[in-house]
Amino acid sequence: MGLIIEDGQGKGNSAGVSEENRLLSECITSSNEHHVNHLHAQAYNVYFEQSPTANNDCIFYMSNDNDIDMSIEGLRLSVSGACEIYCQINDKGTRLTATALTPVNLNGGSGNAADGTFERGADLDGATSTITGGSEFERIKLIAATPTQMFNFEQDIILPKNSTMTIWCDTSTVTVNGTVIFNYHGLEIG
Repeated sequence: MGLIIEDGQGKGNSAGVSEENRLLSECITSSNEHHVNHLHAQAYNVYFEQSPTANNDCIFYMSNDNDIDMSIEGLRLSVSGACEIYCQINDKGTRLTATALTPVNLNGGSGNAADGTFERGADLDGATSTITGGSEFERIKLIAATPTQMFNFEQDIILPKNSTMTIWCDTSTVTVNGTVIFNYHGLEIG
């Protein structure tokens, strides 16, 4: 007699096995993003529009204030001219003349709000600020004005509590429109 896998609902059903000793199952699959959004209502987008004051200015800042890891899926970007957009992880410090942003929960039935700091500014790393210590992990080179394009982070960017991501632009004469796509997911969420 082998091990019996029961249904877990108390109805007396057990799992079947094929003639080739393979478990018989009918499965429903969904992406992790769908699962987090549908069942936990913890998926968000945050939009920003910003022109830097000078070359190589920080124009976007976000930090995770939640005990649950933040997973950043990617960016949607459009720019008004040729430039390089680059992202850094774990910059720390005070930002200069920051404007607060409010991420939108992507589950229309949820009242959950993103737990973090989300800001844009023309020169967040200005002379009187202290944004330092980050590591560049992505550089996007755009050779001309570019309509909206999606840039997926193949590995996803994971920000544990108090970690940050910043976005920088190397050209002062462009306007950057961006959407950062993220969710909260970890063992704590269940």
